[in-house]
Amino acid sequence: MSTSPTSSAVPPPRDIWYLGVDGGGTHCRARLYDADGRVLGQGHAGSASLRFGVSHVWQQVLAATHEAVTAAGLPLASLSRVHAGLGLAGAIDATTWREMAAYPTPFASVCVRSDAHTAVLGAYEGGEGGILIVGTGSCGMAHVDGRFSSVGGWGFPLSDHASGAWLGLQALREALLCHEGLRAPSLLAERLLDEFGHEPARLAKWQTDARPRDFARFAPAVFEAADEGDILATALRRRAIDDATLLARGVLDLGVTRLCLVGGVGRALIPHLPTWLRQRLTEPLGDATQGAFLLARRLTVRERTS
Repeated sequence: MSTSPTSSAVPPPRDIWYLGVDGGGTHCRARLYDADGRVLGQGHAGSASLRFGVSHVWQQVLAATHEAVTAAGLPLASLSRVHAGLGLAGAIDATTWREMAAYPTPFASVCVRSDAHTAVLGAYEGGEGGILIVGTGSCGMAHVDGRFSSVGGWGFPLSDHASGAWLGLQALREALLCHEGLRAPSLLAERLLDEFGHEPARLAKWQTDARPRDFARFAPAVFEAADEGDILATALRRRAIDDATLLARGVLDLGVTRLCLVGGVGRALIPHLPTWLRQRLTEPLGDATQGAFLLARRLTVRERTS
């Protein structure tokens, strides 16, 4: 029997608020809630992936938070009564969670988990199920019997199979081979190299400071060229389909009966997935920001009942 992070006989105080934060590789979203779960305001900022460090992530989280609080019509001094739940890309272990939560902030409390953790909480409103995120990065998460188990999600370029960053990297690598005559000419390769004036040296310099979201920017070009019949793009899409299927099977093998596939790349892959997998997919009831809110509220409920 699973335990919902929202269930408690103890009513929440009226003078506190909750903040749900979804910090991904491309965007950071913050949503402010009242004690009853009503949305009061929202805010946005840049990438909040922990690969760029704790300080960077908090800068983005606070920027998005200030926008959400302002939208709610509350003074920034109200943050001292805000309990924050953060779901962050790259928050892969308890040491990272504690390091983030220990950072000096204006919040009443902070609870940190991975973005996959909060995504699966939001998708099933705190109930059991599985999720596969395939966006800038990729990660699977299962919530069964109150426990959370992950598949993948070890970061780019080591992991993040089938993701936008992965697709962009593979496409650029193949485009260079096409440019040098080691692969057949490709519409996709031409379009990608147009971005760099067909000068490999420019691409080589660009990669030095490129972030996962920069590579992910080229993923839509892969899908567009594949739809036009380009052989290279079709092969890359096929690899992404196979890797996404592998990750999805891994999540299902953890004991879940339901699976949500979310993220821009994931949604684009759905029509091409095997029939058996499409039949196992379900639509999420909520998003990772809502899941982060549930995470924060669960923490305060435990504190009031302990």
